[in-house]
Amino acid sequence: MSREAESMITSTVEDYLKVLLRIEESQERVTTSDLARTLSVADSSATDMLRKLHKAGLLEHRPYYGATLTEEGRKTALRILRRHRLVELFLHDVLGYGWEQVHEEAEKLEHVVSDLFIERVDTLLNHPVRDPHGEAIPDAEGRRAAEEGTCLTDAAEGEYEIVRITNGRAGLFDYLEGEGLRPGARVTLLEKAPFGGPLVLKLAGSRKRVHLGEEAATSMYVRPVKA
Repeated sequence: MSREAESMITSTVEDYLKVLLRIEESQERVTTSDLARTLSVADSSATDMLRKLHKAGLLEHRPYYGATLTEEGRKTALRILRRHRLVELFLHDVLGYGWEQVHEEAEKLEHVVSDLFIERVDTLLNHPVRDPHGEAIPDAEGRRAAEEGTCLTDAAEGEYEIVRITNGRAGLFDYLEGEGLRPGARVTLLEKAPFGGPLVLKLAGSRKRVHLGEEAATSMYVRPVKA
């Protein structure tokens, strides 16, 4: 990493890089409005940060076209993502946090723990490949296992296991946990309303039906339950 890039790395910059990586992996190029909406900041703030990241060599950015991480920017983003997901797993497996509680705590801790701490956690947990939400943890070289599952909104009616839950928006994980929808849970997709309407699920072993809106449904990834 260049001296200029290293000198500008702050917790805010790390948050931007992590979000840039997530959006870029789903749609290739990131617009200012994408970034501002995801981080809940003004478009002008997102534009200023994109310029700074571009100047530091962490981002390629052309106005009205979008932004992509450079190789250095992607390496830095993956390092932050590794920290976040290992901290989440440490909180869950060692300290007994619920899967729905670890995200917000890790958002704070990822910026302050040392590289040595992260490597000790990795060793303690036997080099894990998935965090408590089922998402892939990058290794020290930035390599990750393939993400699993089909988005629930793309699934046909039938029986599934929840393998991954994305989207750390405040309150969403708590809501899903309250409904019994967590990684590893088995559900039956009963109904899909057209035009982005709610999905109706039933948990295995329960008569309770859960109606999910689009935001919650798009955060869940599933795989068919083998007969």
